[in-house]
Amino acid sequence: MKKGNMTTSRHLSAAGAMLSVAALWIACSEGAPAPPPERPECVTEYDCDDPPDPACGTVKCVEGKCQREVGEYRGQYPGDCMTIACDRDGQKVVLPAPDDVPDDGNPCTDDFCDGAHQLNEWTRRGPAPDGSGLCDGQQNLVECLSDADCGDPTMYCSRRSKCIPLDCDNGELDVDTGESYVDCGGRCDACGPTFPCTTGEDCNTGVCGFDDRCSFATCSDGIQNEHEVDIDCGSNCRTCAAGDKCIDGPDCLTKVCFKGRCQPPRCDDNRQNGLEVGVDCGGDCPPCPEGLL
Repeated sequence: MKKGNMTTSRHLSAAGAMLSVAALWIACSEGAPAPPPERPECVTEYDCDDPPDPACGTVKCVEGKCQREVGEYRGQYPGDCMTIACDRDGQKVVLPAPDDVPDDGNPCTDDFCDGAHQLNEWTRRGPAPDGSGLCDGQQNLVECLSDADCGDPTMYCSRRSKCIPLDCDNGELDVDTGESYVDCGGRCDACGPTFPCTTGEDCNTGVCGFDDRCSFATCSDGIQNEHEVDIDCGSNCRTCAAGDKCIDGPDCLTKVCFKGRCQPPRCDDNRQNGLEVGVDCGGDCPPCPEGLL
C-alpha cells in the first residue's frame, strides 16, 4: 500500500472514532436520568425533631420545612415562689421568683420563699407578728397563753387557750356559768361529743344534737369543725369553693389558694380549673394549642 493511502485511512479512522464518541455523548446526555429531588425535612409536624412545649409554641411543616413559633408563657400560680418561662427552644423552664411570696392568710405563720420553694413556718409562741392576738406556737391564733393574759383574777387560761371563770375547774355543775355538764359548756371550755348540751356553743364540734348531746363532727352539719378549713369543706370533706377559706391548693376546687382564700378560676393561673379542658385553655379560655391535650 502506498504511503498516501495509509495516511488517509488513519485520518478517516480517527475522525470516525471522534464521531462515535460525540454520538455517544449526545446519546448519554439526552437520556441521562435527572438528579433525585431534595428530600423534604418533614411531611407533617410530627416529623419535626424537638417540637416546642405546646404551652410555649407550635411547630408546623410548611413546604417540607419545619417552622417553629415560640411565644411567651402566660400561666402563673400566685404565691409559689417561682415563675415559668419559655426558653428560645420553646421549652418551659422554672425560675425562682423570691418576690412571689406565699400567703396562707394565717397571722401565726411566717410566709417566705426558700429559693423556688414556698414555706409557711409556725411562728413561735407569743404575740402574733401583725398584732392581731396571740399565737400558741402551733399556728393557732388564741385568746390567751397564760392566766396573766386574761387580765382578770376571776378568770384563768384554759387548756384550750380561752379565758374562762375559775368555777370551770371546781368539779361541780355551775348553773351560773352556763355549764351543760360538770366544768364544760357555757362560759367554760366546750364539751366533747356525747356530753349533755343546751346549744351548739356548749360543744367543741359546735353541734348539739336532737338528743341534747354534743354530736360528732360531719361533713354536712353546717359548722366548721374537726379539721375542716371552712364550713363542711377541706380535709376529708369536699374541696372548698372559690371564696372559701383554705390552707393550700388541694383544699380548693380551683386548686388555687392565696391569702387564705380559694381563688376563682382564671385563664393564667397555671391550673386546669373552671370549664377548661387543658391547663389555662379551652372552655371559656383561649383554645388549646394543638398537641397540648
